[in-house]
Amino acid sequence: MVKMFRFQIFLQVVLSGFGLSVSSQDLQVSGFTKELNVKFTTLDEKKIEKGIEILTEAEKTLSEAKATYDGLSDLEKKEKVSDTYVKSLNKIREASEKYKEGYAVIYTVFKEKCEEFWNNMKKVQHFAAGVEKGKYYERQAGKQKAMSAQRRDQVLWTDRFEYAVLKLKEANELDLLIIRDQGRALQVYTDYPVEYNYGWENDVTLEEIEEIYRNPAVNEPPEDIYATVNSDTKVDPMLREEIIFKVQIAAHTVPITGELLRLIYKGTMPIDMIYEDNWYKYSIGRYHNFDEANKVLQECHVRKAFIVAYQGGKKLTIQEALGLLEQNPQ
Repeated sequence: MVKMFRFQIFLQVVLSGFGLSVSSQDLQVSGFTKELNVKFTTLDEKKIEKGIEILTEAEKTLSEAKATYDGLSDLEKKEKVSDTYVKSLNKIREASEKYKEGYAVIYTVFKEKCEEFWNNMKKVQHFAAGVEKGKYYERQAGKQKAMSAQRRDQVLWTDRFEYAVLKLKEANELDLLIIRDQGRALQVYTDYPVEYNYGWENDVTLEEIEEIYRNPAVNEPPEDIYATVNSDTKVDPMLREEIIFKVQIAAHTVPITGELLRLIYKGTMPIDMIYEDNWYKYSIGRYHNFDEANKVLQECHVRKAFIVAYQGGKKLTIQEALGLLEQNPQ
């Protein structure tokens, strides 16, 4: 018999200093009935259960990482080079990838059902007018997916345990929002052509959505989207000890959507994002040679793009970077 469930995972992760404390309470599934009223097949339920199993494994791996890190001496934590430190860092990375996989399995159940709705509309050549709230929540889920992926990448790149813990926590919170918003979209599509006042927490009204669509993202990026941070910014844990040149294409105090980034940079190079001193900074390339970075700068065709330099995560002026390279060629 088909059951109606609502997914709700209670992951109690509390940062203590820069360590991590995980509740002994297991991951739980209370069902999908509290917020959603959607029918799921037995196969859907099994997929969700599989996702929960993976998330439970992820929590166990996270606990192991924390226990390993707690066993380190202060010197080992500071130097970040001992085998045990590397082991704890690898465990964090492993946990993050497991969380990513588990959340993705559950999200896919919602996503496929939403796609099924649109495929059915296409078959009957119907455009399903009046599901703007569903479209809105799907777009929100898409934006949050991009942000979560960036956090997961930061977990893989950093050599700082405490920073990896922070980014893993942020990614998990985003993934829960992704599932929530995709589920809300599914509920709207399921109820079509009727739309209800669902009473969801932090729900948006149709009037608010109409206002959003009436004033879409600007076609020409605003001036402050190209602003940059001060040269005395905090250490960037994403970068290694060598001097690295990057081409910064944009920065903002709020995340920039993928759509807007494509307006800014139309090339094919991967775009890096780091969050530093309350700024989201976007750049392309990582070069040990200034001339290589300058070549990319000239070819990227981004208005107001410029070259930035880092050493050991600390931002340098270009003059400082070139002077250091002259003294100590890499």
